[in-house]
Amino acid sequence: MKKVVTSEKETEKLAKKFSKSICLPLIVGFKGDLGAGKTAFIRGLIRNYSKNEIVKSPTFGLIEEYNYKDIEILHADLYRIKENEKNYFDFNSYFNDKSLFLIEWIENDSKILQNSDILISIGIKDKEEERIFEFKGNTEAGKKLIKCMKI
Repeated sequence: MKKVVTSEKETEKLAKKFSKSICLPLIVGFKGDLGAGKTAFIRGLIRNYSKNEIVKSPTFGLIEEYNYKDIEILHADLYRIKENEKNYFDFNSYFNDKSLFLIEWIENDSKILQNSDILISIGIKDKEEERIFEFKGNTEAGKKLIKCMKI
């Protein structure tokens, strides 16, 4: 499923719609060039749970955690991870029934990529502010979520 957005505000609306369809646990991978909108989408999604949350890219810290009553969000950025690098982080120690993993640059870890429920690829269109979001369900849970989004 594809969706074109023309502003960061529309990206936030798309993220909100996505968050309303989430059924936990869920692993969501993000692909896209630098500046494509991965963190903007994730920021919009997280702010659906806490309106004033400060959401920053975890490029240098690798992981940011956001814990709320009914959901535990783990936001990871694998940009600095070498392809198939081992032992950089134990995702299994964080995984439970309330887990939502949001992983930027997921292609740098083929094992996590293979186990992701949804892959969101973001491309930059001709106009600088336009983005193409492509949602691909890799599991039944992922396919169901995409179907429920109705965008």
